[in-house]
Amino acid sequence: MRYKLTKGLENNPDAIEIRKSVFMDEQGFKNEFDDTDKDAFHVVIYVKNRRAATGRLFWSQGGCMRIGRVAVLSEYRGKSLGSLIIAVLEKKARELCCKKIEISAQTRVSEFYKRLGYAPCGEEYTDEGCPHTAMVKILD
Repeated sequence: MRYKLTKGLENNPDAIEIRKSVFMDEQGFKNEFDDTDKDAFHVVIYVKNRRAATGRLFWSQGGCMRIGRVAVLSEYRGKSLGSLIIAVLEKKARELCCKKIEISAQTRVSEFYKRLGYAPCGEEYTDEGCPHTAMVKILD
């Protein structure tokens, strides 16, 4: 298993393909790509040289960082790749001297983030018809 971490989505086309597959094809989101993609760090995990999972990290308002667009292709789910994506992005955040990370988690997977040390903060809200929960983690 290996990973590729780049700045800018245009430098990581495998991240585009994973996000299209998971968020657009499977989950029906329409507004998957945004201006944040050009400045964010994007990671792709490869299993046996095949793209398997992705996520992004970027500076948010207020001086903390945000992890988002965490996606694992269906055939690779249940293999701890989501946790690996978070670990890689948290490591990058620490390298950038970030002390706090926010996540906008789909509510159905908020327990996954809780197990990784994220705590809910604020009210549940809807994004493209999907319930989300804001979550935060203080990095050590």
